[in-house]
Amino acid sequence: MQRFNSTLEESIVCSPSGSRPSSLWQATINEGKFREDLQQSKIKHEHRTSSPADFKSFIQSSVHVDTSERAESQSCQTDVPPEDNDRMLGEIAYQLDRRILSYVFQGHKRLYGFTLLNIPDKIIQVSTHPLTGKVDEGYRLHLAQRYADLMEQLNQLGYKTKLHPLFTEFIVNTYGILKMMPGESNTKAMNYNNPDFLKKQIVTTAPRKIQKDLLLVLTCLCYMAEKDRKPLLLCFRAKCPVEPTKEKLSTGMRLELGGPVLFILIAA
Repeated sequence: MQRFNSTLEESIVCSPSGSRPSSLWQATINEGKFREDLQQSKIKHEHRTSSPADFKSFIQSSVHVDTSERAESQSCQTDVPPEDNDRMLGEIAYQLDRRILSYVFQGHKRLYGFTLLNIPDKIIQVSTHPLTGKVDEGYRLHLAQRYADLMEQLNQLGYKTKLHPLFTEFIVNTYGILKMMPGESNTKAMNYNNPDFLKKQIVTTAPRKIQKDLLLVLTCLCYMAEKDRKPLLLCFRAKCPVEPTKEKLSTGMRLELGGPVLFILIAA
């Protein structure tokens, strides 16, 4: 990450607001070198992992639950509706993916087509004017630095940029996500934003072979929630269906969940 940081520092020092103007600010960043530096900034901080090289094949074979596992799982289910059992696994993975994208591209409300696997390409895309092709080098480096810094932080928790983006994508595609987000401050809403409850849900629902990585995903999600001081589960859908409640609530009613504020969007 040293070479990547040095590039960032040079651009900042030589910016129009700095004390040492330079032609470096006006030069266009070579996109090939940019991608290379961005990839190296991620890899250098990753520790070696014991996960298999063919991770996709591994997780595909891991989602199959044998008879003994299924019986054990059914005997200790959490208080989650049967239709949400598997979907909760996908929701946890989905929430982390969108949390990371929202952090890196903080100023962008619409992230359609953005995935963890195409972040470097999207950084280039959003920092390039769509008509003139002019590159906003300062903004590009700003986004790249946010991405590199976040990946370094998550890596300290065990997150691997070569493995877990593929893992979470596969989990979402395999299990789906919640059809409806929890509504009012009932037991379900509180449980779904409780790390211990979600951990138990993983242990009692997910096949053993993927539990370790799912628990890591949950750990990273908890870190992101603490970082931005918001609930664990946020609504990133274009249309966010919320479960109906017994009492009608006015649109925009605020609900306190252990500190962070959750906005419930329910038509009166």
